[in-house]
Amino acid sequence: MNIAIIGAAYTGLKAASYLKGKGHTISVTTTSPHRVADLEAVADRVVVMSGSDRDKMRELIAGQDVVLMTVAGGMIERDGKYVMDLDLYTDAYLGTAQSLVESLDTGYAPGLKQIVFTSSWSAYGNAGGADHVDEDVAATPASPFQQVYVDTEKLLLDAQTDTLKTCIYRTGSIYGPQVGYVPRGISSQALPMAGQTVPFDGNAPIAIVHRDDVVSALTFAVDNQLSGLYNLINDLTDTKREFFGAITEAAGVEPINWVGDGTGPKNLSNAKIKAAGFSFLDPLAESEKELLPG
Repeated sequence: MNIAIIGAAYTGLKAASYLKGKGHTISVTTTSPHRVADLEAVADRVVVMSGSDRDKMRELIAGQDVVLMTVAGGMIERDGKYVMDLDLYTDAYLGTAQSLVESLDTGYAPGLKQIVFTSSWSAYGNAGGADHVDEDVAATPASPFQQVYVDTEKLLLDAQTDTLKTCIYRTGSIYGPQVGYVPRGISSQALPMAGQTVPFDGNAPIAIVHRDDVVSALTFAVDNQLSGLYNLINDLTDTKREFFGAITEAAGVEPINWVGDGTGPKNLSNAKIKAAGFSFLDPLAESEKELLPG
């Protein structure tokens, strides 16, 4: 099967390696020319492009059976700190989806069977205050960044036809083995927030998922031709305050001060993806190691 992966960073890089190992022909994208040599080791074709580049998108998707959108972006350095830039964020997600859908509409990939997009559980906002949040609960995005996810999801879902399916995973915050210099472990992400005031809801579910569970779920979607919306979080039911509080207490440091109460969802459910037959590799966040070959 010919599979194009738009965005071969943390999750996309592992997906390329794993799916190539399963015998698929893999094309990947990157915005960084210096990454081409490394990506050529895990993919059959590397295309240097931004997702919103229509010409490059048409080149990428020609002859593909599946497109995986594992994009990430929007970070910019400002005054010595990395912050999210809304214009870049919108271009990375919604701009890529617009470019993809427009290319499909003009007939550049008539054989494409499926699009799979890794969105975010944050798209729910506070889910209207619902006590139990499954995929039937309407999203109520509370920030323009959350709205970008919702708009991207809608565009891709609306692109479905009798022969093209769209699967959306609203993933939890992704953890796993460190690649490069970016901290990926749970503690290494949590401890820098110790003693800090953060504008997030401490009473919202922890909502995390191992990177290899995301890759496994992408493979599951392709193998089973999934369509529709699925929450992709592990089985932990702790709140952020409880889960991260245990980490800071064990480390003997100050707790995190959560000041966004009421802004996140409650009791986020992963029952739908499990009912479809998917099994998590790390359901209780017990490992930060590689869980898949490749």
